[in-house]
Order: sequence, then structure tokens, then C-alpha cells
Amino acid sequence: MKKPSLLTDILLTVAASVLSAIGLHVFVNAAGFAPSGVDGIAMMTQELTGINMGYVSLALNLPLLLAAWFFISRKYVVYTLLYTFLSSVMLIVAEQIELYQYVTQTNTWLAVFASGILLGVRTGIMVRMGASSGGMDIIAGMVQKRRPYLNVETLISLFCYIIIGLSFFVYHNLESVMMSVVQMMVFNLAMGAMLKPSRNAVEVRIITDLPEQFKTDILQELGHGATVIPCQGMFTGEQKSMIVTLINLRQMNDLIKISRRYPGCFIYYSETAGVWGNFRWNRFDKLI
Repeated sequence: MKKPSLLTDILLTVAASVLSAIGLHVFVNAAGFAPSGVDGIAMMTQELTGINMGYVSLALNLPLLLAAWFFISRKYVVYTLLYTFLSSVMLIVAEQIELYQYVTQTNTWLAVFASGILLGVRTGIMVRMGASSGGMDIIAGMVQKRRPYLNVETLISLFCYIIIGLSFFVYHNLESVMMSVVQMMVFNLAMGAMLKPSRNAVEVRIITDLPEQFKTDILQELGHGATVIPCQGMFTGEQKSMIVTLINLRQMNDLIKISRRYPGCFIYYSETAGVWGNFRWNRFDKLI
């Protein structure tokens, strides 16, 4: 797989910063709730003091990034710092030029869903680059580096919900708390969608007496490699072969048609979480 260029990484960081500024300034700022994490702390500070959350975000993230310099990779810190600086500046400028904000009394939940999607995509972009959108992600990265066996996600989620709970004392109503909770759920769904591979692959295991013929059909008709593993039936004690292959989701029907040529074969399969390496997505790709 081709490694992303420096220019691509910079452009993605800028794009993530724009999405963050839009999500926070246009949708969250006027809706009367706080997002989770450091964004939420910055938003509540702005609500209480009037200090633009861009300044607060910089003040909170810079010490974290300084500490991360000694624990996490340099690329992680550099791109997270670039993102933090750009998104903070955009928030400050947006306030200065009085950029449009979504203000409504009848459909504030639109701001919840829109901001959750935008901020989730933002964080997904940064994580896929090997960086982060700052705040709790920096803390999670440092903790994971020193204590890889800890369930960091649960710990960070707990802190995020504590921050959301504290927002009640800033906005003084339960609806704002529920908006924050829902936004965090939408955020997690959007981020998960970004981190999931853009194409689906299926791992297939085939138990058969005719491995060579079956393997040849997979290679020639589906264009994918396969691994043959000797195995033995537990009930019958017969020697058989297991063919393990990875194919595209849309090729499953073709594989089922191939299997009909070999009565007695047994197939089971599952969708993979991700694919990395020499895998053919279409018939024009070259296999090494």
C-alpha cells in the first residue's frame, strides 16, 4: 500500500481542523450544551467567562502535548499540535468575523447530531493518520503506551461522562446533559465509521476432500490466494483439508457457485474487521 505523502497528511489535518471549527462554532456554541472531553471543558469555560474556547483549548492541550512528546511518537505530537493550533485559530477567527451560527428554539437536536457527526469524522481522520484531535485522546495515548494492558477506552469514557455531568452546573438543565450524552454517542458512531476500512472483505474457511481443485478455482476465477491446512474430522476421523482465503464481500455468491462443483464441502465465513497488505480489491490489481 502506498504511504500517504506529507502534503496529504497536512491537507487532512487542515480538513479535520475545519470540521472541528464548524462543528463547535456553528452547531454547539449556540445550542446550549457541552461536548465531551477537553472540547466540553473549553466550551463550559467560554460559557462561564466569555473567553473564546479556542484560547482555552490551546491552554489545555499544550501541556498535554508537551508531556506526550516524551511518551508518544513525534509524528503524533507534531500533527496533533498542528491540528490544535489550526482549529483553535479558526474558532477565534470565527468569533471575530461573527461567522454564522445555527440558532433555533424548535430543533436544537439537529445541532446535536450535526456536531456529533462532524466531530466524529474529525477525530477519525486524525486517528487514521496516526495522530489525534487532542484532549482525552492524548491522555489515552500516553496511558496506553505505559500500561498497554489497561482498558483505556472505558477509563476515558468515564472521564467524558463526568465532564458531561458537570455541564449541568453550567447550563442548569437536564436537557443539556442529555444532548451531550447523545452527541457523544453519535460522535462514537461517526468515528467508528471513519476508522472502519472503506471496503469490506470476508474470511472464508472451506473444509474439503479436493483442496487442489478448489484452490485452483479460487485462484483463477476469484483472483485471490489461499492457504491449505491439513485437518482431521473429529467425528469420522477422516483426513481433510481446510482452505483459508480472503475475498471481497461481493464475491461470496461466486464462491458459493464454485462450491456446488464439490459436493460434501463445508464452508463458513465471517466479515473481517480490516485488511492490510497484498490484497486484490478488483481484477485489475496486481498481486505480488
